[in-house]
Amino acid sequence: MQKQYAVTIPAYHPSKNLPNYVKNLAANGVPCILVVNDGNSPKYDSIFLQLSDIPECVVLNHSVNKGKGAAMKTAFRYFLERTESWKGIVTADADDQHAVEDVVKVGDELVKDGTCLVLGSRTFEYGKVPTRSYIGNTLTSFVFKQLFKCSIRDTQTGLRGIDRHSLQWITRLRGEKFDYEMNMLINAAKRKIPVKEMTIQTIYHKNHQSNYRSYQDSIRIIRHLLTGFFTKKSLPRTKAEEEAL
Repeated sequence: MQKQYAVTIPAYHPSKNLPNYVKNLAANGVPCILVVNDGNSPKYDSIFLQLSDIPECVVLNHSVNKGKGAAMKTAFRYFLERTESWKGIVTADADDQHAVEDVVKVGDELVKDGTCLVLGSRTFEYGKVPTRSYIGNTLTSFVFKQLFKCSIRDTQTGLRGIDRHSLQWITRLRGEKFDYEMNMLINAAKRKIPVKEMTIQTIYHKNHQSNYRSYQDSIRIIRHLLTGFFTKKSLPRTKAEEEAL
């Protein structure tokens, strides 16, 4: 059965397995997979050529690397401008850390439950995940809860289901890199939008090389949390909210 949501994958230094991963998503009923080639070097061309041959896949290109947040916004705008019937979009990473069944689980819950934002949350147990990942996520989750009185155990998850209505203000958020995902949670908390967490598999490959630098980026994210907490700027509006003024 065809799903009622699309999937987007921001891709910078993607896994060689990405074409097979996209094929598996399509085989599980995902009607559209938006992959953003975020300024990769020519050595990755063969991966994107394979992706272009998959009927359900649309490859969007950045001529230079702009960052994960910028890639997500490119896909979100494409989704809002070019599609009408699907209820939302699911974001997944290009590094084999999100199992296909978990992507589908988050998407199905988004459609079934009607929640604006569904997070695929990993379980961080000390000793069972890389120490830097454990420290980085635990620290940012703690700070987020203290500032916004909202408990989210995996603030750095890249697996998220977002409903169509919420995309209208989410595309207007600031942030071009990893901070964009945190800004999304900050604004959801300020808007008092319910955030639902679903437990997913915690996958770390032995030779995995993430574009996320746990310590440096965690510190940068915490600075953004503090800025987001103290800022008095108005929240970005949806088109409906602007028309109601």
